[in-house]
Amino acid sequence: MLRGTRPLRWPAGWTPVIVFALGMLALRLVFLAGFDPFTLIEDEAHYWEWSRRLGLSYYSKGPGVAWAIALATALFGDVEWAVRLPAMIASSVGSVAVAGLARDIFPDRRLMLASAVAYQTMPGLFATGALMTIDGPYVACWSLAAWAGWRALAQGGRVAWIALGLALALGFLFKYTILLLPLGLALFAIVRRKHLRIAGGGWIASGLLCALLGLVPIAVWNAQHDWATVRHLLGHLGVEGGDMPARQGGDAGWSYHPLWTLEFIGLQFAVAGATAALAALGVVNMLKASRAGRAEWREAGPAFLLCCSAPLLGFYALVTLFTQVEANWTMAAYATLAPIAAWGAADGIVRHDRPMRFVWHLCLVILGVMMVGGPTLAWFVRTDAAPASMGRIKPITPYIDEVRTVAAEVEAEAGEPPVFIAIHYGRASQLAFYLPGHPTVYAASAHFGYGRRTQYDVWAETDLANPEVGDRLRGRPAVLFDGSVPDWRRLFERVEPVGVLEHEPKKGRPVLKGFGYTGVPDERARNANGATE
Repeated sequence: MLRGTRPLRWPAGWTPVIVFALGMLALRLVFLAGFDPFTLIEDEAHYWEWSRRLGLSYYSKGPGVAWAIALATALFGDVEWAVRLPAMIASSVGSVAVAGLARDIFPDRRLMLASAVAYQTMPGLFATGALMTIDGPYVACWSLAAWAGWRALAQGGRVAWIALGLALALGFLFKYTILLLPLGLALFAIVRRKHLRIAGGGWIASGLLCALLGLVPIAVWNAQHDWATVRHLLGHLGVEGGDMPARQGGDAGWSYHPLWTLEFIGLQFAVAGATAALAALGVVNMLKASRAGRAEWREAGPAFLLCCSAPLLGFYALVTLFTQVEANWTMAAYATLAPIAAWGAADGIVRHDRPMRFVWHLCLVILGVMMVGGPTLAWFVRTDAAPASMGRIKPITPYIDEVRTVAAEVEAEAGEPPVFIAIHYGRASQLAFYLPGHPTVYAASAHFGYGRRTQYDVWAETDLANPEVGDRLRGRPAVLFDGSVPDWRRLFERVEPVGVLEHEPKKGRPVLKGFGYTGVPDERARNANGATE
């Protein structure tokens, strides 16, 4: 138990944790199902597109996000809150998992609820409970795997090895960087080998076999598609073999911008907020407490939490030597630091440590602001007072109404309904979700040199370079999104600009009309070669 001069009046045990987790789930569900005006962002809509065409894996990610959305929409329909339901559930599961981790490491059961709350106080982790990307389920799996890893390595748990393997397998289906967690577990096993209590080899082998299950569908799919995901990941680094051109350095070779690392450091505070500071102060106070003979945790517990987080943070710190890093890439590391933040808050309260108490209260204020801020922002973006710069989070439905008007004009002139072709995969996915009947929409970025290939170029029915798609669309009119008249004249006999629609969510994306589809240059070239051979 934490010792100090002030009593710690926090509820203890599983009941308050479960109540808190279910309460967060209920609040999110009520908001997203009943009041949320935020239409699906581009990535959410794209993952929904994946869920309409289930596969063993996909071009840039594993199949977990598509499978989860497919299950939710099969139960509740193709509505926004159903698409986001797995993210809401995953966020609550993550809170429960870090509470379980705190329960096993800290004898004081009151830290369970504090850990669950600390998980939600981090802006990045809070956001994963409202947006259906790969990050929410991935972080939940990371937290579950860490909990199982502690039980397997430090408590001699047998079934924990099975749970660890399954959590890693499921997490890998969402995001590949969960493979950095076993490195953290190995690091802990090395630095704290005297504190290990490991079950027999049969249980370890069973856990490893369970973990490998997550690799199977992704490996099979990639073997069938020329290891497309590997090339996509290499493309992020801009190196040879990737799906983006390698950086041209000439004789200069490797290049580095210090701003990449500085930006990375700043993003950590954006993701974890004041909770990161609370965890850092907690580590410092833990060291002081150990030297003073106060060890209010299981032996090696704090070292385990730090080892779980270190490989992920260290890996992406190294990546900044080669390229920029996105804010969400390190979020899982902070999930396993939530129990340390909780201990730091409790220790600060009982010892009247003003800085620690201030930071903890700041974390709670941030959580309150985020919970109130969502509905407030939802109301504001619906008003005329919302500035044009907020277009990305405004409801896209007025824009869809304008698109339908343009489509009606094209149909009236051409005598048949138009198809819809966007340059960017995100816009294509939003159109597919929000246009009546969820039509097939095409993405053309890979054919204009604007970007890398996408999943639309992998599916046979949406690949514009597929001769069968070319034959099906030949001569058809279309509504076109983004790009210029010269760009689209490569694909159509006649192109007319419409301009930027009034409710366009992103700046400078025009709409155009296309008449007489002729096919993308690659597909036409193949047809010509086939005709002459």
